[in-house]
Amino acid sequence: MKVTVVTAFPDFLDSFARTSIVGRAVEKGLIDVEVVNLRDFAQGNYRQIDDYSFGGKGGMTLMPEVLERALHFVRGEGTKVLFPTPVGAVLTQDLVEALAREEHLAIFCGHYEGLDERFVEKYVDLEYSIGDYVLTGGEIPAMTLIDALSRLVPGVVGKELSVADDSFYNGMLDTPHFTRPAVWQGMEVPAELTSGDDAQIEKWRRRAAASRTLSRRPDLLGRANVMDYLEDEAYLGLSVDPNASGLAAELAQIAQTAKAYGLARVIAAPLNREDFDVLRGQLSEVPEIKCVPSVSRMAEWAARKKHGPLLVIAAETPSGLPWMEAKRQMVEASGPALILFGAVPAQGRVIAMRPQETPGGELPRTALISATLDRFFGSR
Repeated sequence: MKVTVVTAFPDFLDSFARTSIVGRAVEKGLIDVEVVNLRDFAQGNYRQIDDYSFGGKGGMTLMPEVLERALHFVRGEGTKVLFPTPVGAVLTQDLVEALAREEHLAIFCGHYEGLDERFVEKYVDLEYSIGDYVLTGGEIPAMTLIDALSRLVPGVVGKELSVADDSFYNGMLDTPHFTRPAVWQGMEVPAELTSGDDAQIEKWRRRAAASRTLSRRPDLLGRANVMDYLEDEAYLGLSVDPNASGLAAELAQIAQTAKAYGLARVIAAPLNREDFDVLRGQLSEVPEIKCVPSVSRMAEWAARKKHGPLLVIAAETPSGLPWMEAKRQMVEASGPALILFGAVPAQGRVIAMRPQETPGGELPRTALISATLDRFFGSR
């Protein structure tokens, strides 16, 4: 990947491109960072690159003809032109990952009042911001983007898993980190991290990341797949009509969807032994389906599989909670989770969740289930 930064202050970027992880990546040829001096494209004795803004208010604005000459010099086939500005789209991990797929990024750093808007309208593909505040120029936002991009280039970061565990990469904040000594000023490193048990360590890290996200940035849950952050397994519960035509095909389709999203089992009720015998042959290729005679037995079966109280998310309650709050409470819970479509059992902690709303009318049940599971377990 190549990144070209056009700036009136190239020294600011030169040292950055030779330092730390980015510097090593440039040295190894894993990422190409080019710094171009905007003043090289100015004309006249004073090499003027800016002028007063029209309208009598504001400061200096970079001139469009100078910017255009610089662009013609740096732009090649497939170049995407960026402009860091407070009025741009907020730079998120999702946006960084999208930009990492580009062959060549050309970042034009503004100063004072920024770039002439006509140049922006004609040439700039994306305006981005690193936060709701104003900086002197675009150099720091340019360095921020380059640093974030470099971490996604294979071979730049020593351990690829450390990138996958970074904050925002999977929608959650990063887990806390500790080093020696194991006890400092009376504060001990969590025992799980010194246990030597990889499974126990991974479980602690996931729960710690979930807890940190819930307390500091619960808004991030909307884009997170929470499956890895649950303490126990998740199940899909269905109330069905044993006499309905096409029941086996519908159950098979739902089971396939549930499996794709990582749910442990589909539990259908009420289906007694006779009903199950009728369906057995048709469902023989779908072992993920469990048939029980009642919704109460469904809840009992799910609760027995793991330790901890059963959490039931009733997915079709008109007066229920928004799905984001149901998702937050699911991550907060410690026991198995049953996402239920149909009658609600008497036992277990029940969270009523309002159904999906679609402008075109009611969804078929298979589509409704898919959409609901995607909100909980889909990758952003």
